[in-house]
Amino acid sequence: MFSVYVLLTFLMVFTRVFGASPTESTRGIVYEEHLGRKVSPGLAFVDDRGATVKLGEYFRSRPVVVEMGYFRCPTLCGVSLNEIAQTIEDFPPESASRDFDFIFVSVDPRETFVSAAAEKGEYLRRLAWDPAADRWHFLTGAQSAAQLAAQVGFHYRYDPIGKQYIHPGGLVILSPEGKITSYLLGIQYPAADFERALENARRGETGAIGEIISVLCLSNDSTEGSLAFYVMIALRIGALLTCAGLVLIVRAKHTQLRRKLGRT
Repeated sequence: MFSVYVLLTFLMVFTRVFGASPTESTRGIVYEEHLGRKVSPGLAFVDDRGATVKLGEYFRSRPVVVEMGYFRCPTLCGVSLNEIAQTIEDFPPESASRDFDFIFVSVDPRETFVSAAAEKGEYLRRLAWDPAADRWHFLTGAQSAAQLAAQVGFHYRYDPIGKQYIHPGGLVILSPEGKITSYLLGIQYPAADFERALENARRGETGAIGEIISVLCLSNDSTEGSLAFYVMIALRIGALLTCAGLVLIVRAKHTQLRRKLGRT
């Protein structure tokens, strides 16, 4: 996964350097950072139990990590959630780095609390950590989601051809009072960056964390020049490199075995 991510990043930079412009469907799909802005605590959502909740109910004594996307997302959202889970698993169960509320907000008006409950159940099983049941929240409510997206600078668009939402990948880190203190952009969240973001949030301090990398969830349009086209190339190159690596390992082992047998 890491090698594919690096290849994808390289190809995206390559298209910028050599003049390949984004398609109409992806232009402007970025995270516009609004550091220091407070999100509206009165925004109403439906949680993963089917109850109506206000966003401010999650502004308690700990930082809040927000991810926006949708549960049916075929690419980034699942990858990002898995990366968050992996980062958390790197911390001891009693670590202060696990002491935050996580909120996933769906922008898809077709998704309901049933979808949210299924998504939450999957990640509770993955984490196998009891406090997550009260700290991980999956919310629906397209109108409030659109307002929250505007407040945190999350630009997205529905693609009727691919029947998917095109959106950027990343996390928004909020202080316990609901102020935006940092963003973790992309689909990988190193433990050191994650810890630093949480520490800043606890102190209410704003600042850039990690590298600023824009990665998009996009449609199946793989025509030449589109981002999906370069994603496809990256995945194929990653697969080829993996196969080549396995061949080299097998050949090295075989050569080593022949030399060993030759000495006996």
